[in-house]
Amino acid sequence: TIVRFMVSTLGYITIMYIPINIIIDKVVGGQTVFYYLLIGLLITLLLCFILIGLLYAQDIYNLYKLSIRDAEITIDSGTKMKKLTYENIACFYSENKIVYTVQNDGTTINTDFTLNELEEKINDQLFFRANRQIIIHKDTVDLIEKIENGKLRIRLKAFIKKDAIAEINISRYKRKAFMDWFQ
Repeated sequence: TIVRFMVSTLGYITIMYIPINIIIDKVVGGQTVFYYLLIGLLITLLLCFILIGLLYAQDIYNLYKLSIRDAEITIDSGTKMKKLTYENIACFYSENKIVYTVQNDGTTINTDFTLNELEEKINDQLFFRANRQIIIHKDTVDLIEKIENGKLRIRLKAFIKKDAIAEINISRYKRKAFMDWFQ
């Protein structure tokens, strides 16, 4: 669709450019060589191509951001199912082989998923698998601290009431991936 639009738009510009340029040249009384007409057309087409590409890229980016913001996941918990938007999820953590979903208000819901299943379902630009026990949301990170041996200590925001996940250590092997994801 984008290629078809670009070709048709650039074709319309070409069709309009040549007669307008010839008319302006006759009104001014100049004797412009066809070579200059061709160069002007190519420069105009190049600028239009770049502008159209930038506008399309901005539209696609806005659609992508909208799809991330409104995305939701269905959490199965025994016989109950609950839909949560990504914005309402603080993290997922595993304890005693049970995976819990922590919401932004501090409430927890146990789920029937494993962390590996959740990792495949959720958006990897908003969530990061910090270690084998926890997947965190980007907005949940409060403080990043460098500790010994190239590790990182992540402190989560205060709305998570579970002390066991208030601070998370990230290994030196995942440090670069975490920093790339967070920035």
